[in-house]
Amino acid sequence: MASLLDIKDRIKAVENIKKITRAMQLVAAAKFKRSEDRAKTTRPYSQELDEVLGILAGLAAESEDDTSSAFELAFTEGEEPLRVEGSKLFEQADDAEPKRPGVVLFTADRGLCGAFNTKLIRAAQQFVGSHPDMECQLISVGKKGYTYFKTRDIPIIHHEEGLSDKLELDEIKRITHLLVDLYVSGKVDALYFIYAQFQSAMVSNIQTEKFLKIPRVEGAKEQEDYILEPERQAVYETLLPLYATTKVFATLADSFASEYGARMTAMQLATKNAEEMYDDLVILRNRLRQAVITKELAEIVGGAEALR
Repeated sequence: MASLLDIKDRIKAVENIKKITRAMQLVAAAKFKRSEDRAKTTRPYSQELDEVLGILAGLAAESEDDTSSAFELAFTEGEEPLRVEGSKLFEQADDAEPKRPGVVLFTADRGLCGAFNTKLIRAAQQFVGSHPDMECQLISVGKKGYTYFKTRDIPIIHHEEGLSDKLELDEIKRITHLLVDLYVSGKVDALYFIYAQFQSAMVSNIQTEKFLKIPRVEGAKEQEDYILEPERQAVYETLLPLYATTKVFATLADSFASEYGARMTAMQLATKNAEEMYDDLVILRNRLRQAVITKELAEIVGGAEALR
């Protein structure tokens, strides 16, 4: 049985842990609120842009000039624009299955956020395992995914960590340019995002979405008579980089909101458990102290009786 001093040391340790988890909970709560607002405001804009690009993809599919022409996509000023064939960006009915897909896995840089990282890593493993004919390559965004897969058989062709949760636009554009360049250069023939889509502080859904292959809206010309100004080429070259950047931005916004929600919930539960353990240890300490006092009194009484 533990001594009274051992119990006192454990009480002190649990109390210190409770202070740490409580502080981490408050920090995560403050960051969560900011990330939640950003994720909720970004999603409608991203969905509307998806719809617009779907219509453009439908118009491109009905116009042979659009699918065969090339577009110059510029993400940042001063950099050489990327030249992309229209057929690589717009979904086609006769598209072949990719052979060398790039799996972009969005995880956290740190742990202590419940099963957040575990669920994402498991989803990436399931994706690779369900496509044995593909030579999957990993692009890891977040330290936890990289740490796990660097000792596995999946090759990691790029790694990002330490991204700001403020989602600075220059950083987002740099990552988007890199992903588009991997696709355009042929290092990968498809890109799949695996990330946590934010729902609430306690709930996030793991999503696997194809990136840079825009699904088309069938019969776009029959729905409405669309007028593209100033010209079709200029419209595509303006909206496509915006679409790609917004997609990366929205994915990171969802990921950060889900991470902070998971961390806040995990630290709240850890604080509650520490409080319960603290109460149990205090009761145990009091009982042990009472037993020690009772034993000492019994020894004193026994000694006094022996002297008579």
